[in-house]
Amino acid sequence: MENIGLIGTGNMGGMLADVLLQQSSVPPENLYIYNRTNERNRDFQASYPLVHAAGSIKELLACTDLVFICVRPKQYGPLLNELKKYLTMEHILATITSPVLLEDLERLPARRVVRTVPTIANKTGTAPLLLTFGSHWTEKEKEVFRQWLTTFSDPVPVTDRTLRVSSDIISCGPAFMSYLLQCFIDAAAEETEIEYNDAEMLAEKMMTAYGRLLSEKHYSLPELCQKVNVPGGVTGEGLKVLSRFSGGMFEELIGRTHQKYEEDKEEMAVLFEEE
Repeated sequence: MENIGLIGTGNMGGMLADVLLQQSSVPPENLYIYNRTNERNRDFQASYPLVHAAGSIKELLACTDLVFICVRPKQYGPLLNELKKYLTMEHILATITSPVLLEDLERLPARRVVRTVPTIANKTGTAPLLLTFGSHWTEKEKEVFRQWLTTFSDPVPVTDRTLRVSSDIISCGPAFMSYLLQCFIDAAAEETEIEYNDAEMLAEKMMTAYGRLLSEKHYSLPELCQKVNVPGGVTGEGLKVLSRFSGGMFEELIGRTHQKYEEDKEEMAVLFEEE
């Protein structure tokens, strides 16, 4: 990949730009960004002065080979007309937004479209990135693109049928797990004499080491639970509580995320029909 463009450097777009530069996946002078506000461009260039801030979609597309669209579904509307005007057959167009159908993107001039759904954990340079190719890639082109993705992520192929739940796990998962752990920390500080900061510190250290146990293949998730839950121990009592209160929780969670996903897909379909 020679020159890369990012449309939108908000939460996920900014993270993606950061990791591309930090992992040397693209030299800063080969990265172009576009935002609706100059303030966001200036903020990003304060950290990376060699990165180019394009003044328009037209300018960004004229300078780049691969373009990531990193905006929310409702922000696609104003972009589509510009993309339709200035994309070429040689561009690679990547969306990081799961409700955007690749067949809709293939109505734009770019031959190669791809969905690359990231996670905040990609900031480490190693986390999963959900990958779905459009229908006009050669096998060689797919392999070259996959190899480039491995410079900052662990690309995992997914189909449209498993995209939403896969995104729930890798993209929403860090927020879900953080919320549950935060509840644990809050309860520890409220119900016992431990200071909140001490509970938070212990939880963070535990999670860091927990990740290493999994990444270094010491245990699988079921093995880890079994190893800690010795017969007659206090862990078992805690697991009984979790079992009692978590029944149906994640089923409802998945139902709600999938409902929102379907609503977003309908909105996106309307935007493309209007074009």
